[in-house]
Amino acid sequence: MEDDILIDNYLKGLLSKNERESFLVRLESDDVFKEQFQLEEGLFNALDDNSWSFIEDKNPEIEDYKKLLQQEDLKDLKKTLAKTNSEFNSKNRKPTKRLFYYLAAASIVVLLAFQFFFNKTVSNQELYNDYIALYDLPSFVSRSDSSNQLVKAQNLFENKKYEEALVIFQSLERQSENLGILYVYEGIAQSELGKYYEAENTFNSLINSNLLDAEKGHWYKALLFIKSDKIEDAKKILNDIVSKDLYKNVEAKALLENIKH
Repeated sequence: MEDDILIDNYLKGLLSKNERESFLVRLESDDVFKEQFQLEEGLFNALDDNSWSFIEDKNPEIEDYKKLLQQEDLKDLKKTLAKTNSEFNSKNRKPTKRLFYYLAAASIVVLLAFQFFFNKTVSNQELYNDYIALYDLPSFVSRSDSSNQLVKAQNLFENKKYEEALVIFQSLERQSENLGILYVYEGIAQSELGKYYEAENTFNSLINSNLLDAEKGHWYKALLFIKSDKIEDAKKILNDIVSKDLYKNVEAKALLENIKH
């Protein structure tokens, strides 16, 4: 039996017990055969349906990739390549030619998959969600006035109870020593509720203030415009952030490259 067919039968579980034992003994003692087996095993897995499945992962990118690999066009291509490979085996082609074909075939599948995946259009809402970084907002809990209403408002905000949080934020605007961060929370809450006009006014209040956090207003106003599909306005602010080296200028540059035109 030709080595390539022997390896195929082993990988497919078609060898008898004695044949399997002999195969494993040879695999341990024959380095050339072992190297061929490792190549064949990797290529076999590249076209095997089970190898195209992924572990359960809640990461959105993994979920998108799983959906990609379930596309009918790719499924059909995998079946065609597997069938053609089988035909090559049955005709006793030389291992080197078979290996070259198998590598080329696997590369085509991977290339198509990644080309499709990485050229996927990202919506403006997805860009907003990626860059708003709600988990990274400053906390009122560790501040000097941590026992007051701001902590309660922050908890409401983190639980997406934006309307209730807004009532507190707006009642504290004139008296809070954390006014800059309060403006950020207030504007984002308004954005999340679809109150875009109010959110823009809030961020403008921050930008036009003499607070230390005033620069942050430009960044969050740009994200507001992305969320509300005012892309040209967003791009103007982002370019301004980059040119003037303002808060989040590195992120602004990256966002400009990814923004949907």
